[in-house]
Amino acid sequence: MDKMLTIMRREYFSRLKTKGFVIGTILTPVLLLALRLVPEWMMSQDPDQPKRIAVIDQTNEILDSLSINLSGKNESGEPLYTLIKHEVRPEELETAKDTLSQQVAQGRLDGYIIIPASVYQDGKADYYSKSVTNFRDHGRVRSALSRAVTEWRIQKSGLNSEQVRQLVRRVPLRTVRTEGGKEQEDTGQTEKLVWLLVMLIYMAMIVYGQIVMRSVIEEKSSRVIESVISSIKPFHLMAGKIFGIGALGLTQYMIWALVLGLLPHVGRQLAGLFGGNTAVGVFSILPALPGISLAFFIIFFVLGYFLFAAMFAAVGAMVNSEQEAQQLVVPVVMLVVVPLMFTFYIIGNPNSRVSVILSLIPFFAPLAMFARIVVHTPPAWQIALGILLLVAAILGMIWLVGRIYRVGVLMYGKRPTLPEVIKWIKYA
Repeated sequence: MDKMLTIMRREYFSRLKTKGFVIGTILTPVLLLALRLVPEWMMSQDPDQPKRIAVIDQTNEILDSLSINLSGKNESGEPLYTLIKHEVRPEELETAKDTLSQQVAQGRLDGYIIIPASVYQDGKADYYSKSVTNFRDHGRVRSALSRAVTEWRIQKSGLNSEQVRQLVRRVPLRTVRTEGGKEQEDTGQTEKLVWLLVMLIYMAMIVYGQIVMRSVIEEKSSRVIESVISSIKPFHLMAGKIFGIGALGLTQYMIWALVLGLLPHVGRQLAGLFGGNTAVGVFSILPALPGISLAFFIIFFVLGYFLFAAMFAAVGAMVNSEQEAQQLVVPVVMLVVVPLMFTFYIIGNPNSRVSVILSLIPFFAPLAMFARIVVHTPPAWQIALGILLLVAAILGMIWLVGRIYRVGVLMYGKRPTLPEVIKWIKYA
């Protein structure tokens, strides 16, 4: 046991002091925040530029209403959209389109709209522009045109447009999560929280599992393991590596959790650096993590890591290089990817039969069961059964992988076939 603890301390502290660990620990939350903050900041620094748009209104009725619906101004007080009426006879439409397209290409126009006479019946119109990727502008034009056409449809039907607008106005629906007699308004924060935490567990199982695999491969290829294994049992060596690297991962995640926990409290101070209200809103939407969810996060983080780290260690023991490992590691990675692909379904249907079955399969439980717990806590017996099955799978996998590891770390040459691996398990 003392030797296993020695291996564990060595794996932990040798990596804790590396520049890669320090830089990764610091840069990861910084990059995540930058991905969230920079687009918001850039949007706030990029005021709307006035747009000149030509309009071919074949109804001779829509243009005025469209102009009213697009009468907004930017921060400089300039009209956002200047609509230019372009009268064209039906037989001259194609020629007019060529002319307007040239003006768009020359920068004299930002685009042009063709409103056919049939727009009241089929609701179809065309917007031509050099760039069709500015979704904000296109959304405004689409909404304004829809409102203008709707108003004219109402007028033609002889109804009062204001009364109709009041009758069909939207009903704001407040979503409230109720569980255990408590009510809490939820505007999508739970879904964000689930994805954040599930991705953290996913990354832990993949990233730190592969670190275990690379450690085994490095020691095996350098023949260091031959001298080490003469003084310690292979099982204790494998366990020391898994525990040491697992503790390293938990340390890194605790640092990130502390940073995320402090951000809402310092958000207003940081807001001044990023443009006031925008940054305040960004920091304030960081979801709070309930204590029960944090406890289960640690449980499934640790159990999921142990299960997959053992399998990655087995892969490392069977191969001689990382190139060989890339082929064998695919089935292991797929066992993590499959529940990740089902996460969206589980969030929407946490108590469905598929979600329950997935959460009870040991290889899928770290992601599937945890996602269910955060969204809507399942019955206690399902959580207990899922954890017991996962623990049983870990013990079985450690026994199985221990036998592969005992023989594989001393085997060199070509990569073993499946029958050879089965022989290792039998005779180890």
